[in-house]
Amino acid sequence: MKAIQYRSFGGPEVLEYVDLPDPEVGAGDVLIETSAIGVNFPDIRERLGVYNRAETRVGGVTLPQVGGLQIVGRVRKVGQGADPALIGRKVMALMPKGAYAQQAVARAEMVVALDDAADDIAMASLPCQGVTAFLALRACTTLREGESVLVQGAAGGVGSLAIQIAKALGAGTVIGTASSEARRAFVRSIGADHAIAYDTPDWPQTVLELTGGRGVDVILETIGGDVFDQNFECLAMLGRCVVIGSTRGPGQPLAPRRLMAKAQSLSGVYLPSFFQRPRLIQRALRFLADGVANGSIKANVGAVLPLSRTAEAHGLLERREAQGVVVLDPGA
Repeated sequence: MKAIQYRSFGGPEVLEYVDLPDPEVGAGDVLIETSAIGVNFPDIRERLGVYNRAETRVGGVTLPQVGGLQIVGRVRKVGQGADPALIGRKVMALMPKGAYAQQAVARAEMVVALDDAADDIAMASLPCQGVTAFLALRACTTLREGESVLVQGAAGGVGSLAIQIAKALGAGTVIGTASSEARRAFVRSIGADHAIAYDTPDWPQTVLELTGGRGVDVILETIGGDVFDQNFECLAMLGRCVVIGSTRGPGQPLAPRRLMAKAQSLSGVYLPSFFQRPRLIQRALRFLADGVANGSIKANVGAVLPLSRTAEAHGLLERREAQGVVVLDPGA
């Protein structure tokens, strides 16, 4: 089979288009012939060796590596204990590695069957970012019907899906932040009730005004830096802040006693840790598939490239030139 492999850490140039043996199928696994493969920023961080640094506190990468986390394709073989009814079915899957190939192995517990009519490219763009957003709202906290939500960086991949997922889960007021008016218009177009800037000192006051002085029940935090600390100025009584990322860096440490005054809570989400809870991932994948089918969730595909041009796909993401998820076509 054709695959993308790297034998050393570095820039996109370390990605090699190679022939590899078909992967072995273990107990509880399924072998999938891929039709579409999503590209994500974690793939780039792995390629750079970021996760092999002690300060990241993340499991390392063993070289050589076939990267990639998410695919759509058809099941061709199942291992012992996996449901044989999956053979021949179109599926969407999330996996720790190995997606950048014409054949990939996934745990059956992290696979969901799709209708034959499902758009392979659109569905392949969803798993990593969509599952992260879902778990932030339904595992790291439990968003209740009618509660208000603030999504920081709402024009990004995780943020834009979080807006849609929050609405699909029955949220009341949903506010998204974005860095430009064009991006704020996009945030409103995908269902946010309000879109505001996060790079002005008085943005928490705007949130308070939009919520009648109460603040929001849930904040999904992706910015970091000074914004992280400002979140607590507009977090309601019993509010929950879930940290998904920190594009500006971690900012100043939070004094735990600050949470006590309004009985607030702080948690974080890191997708690979949920590989230990595959049923939660499968639940999230099912929610995404159903959401696309009923129209409550829309995929945002920025570009489609052949698998052989994966290095170009990584470059598009690193230069922030892709407006949406880049998807690879293993058959092109």
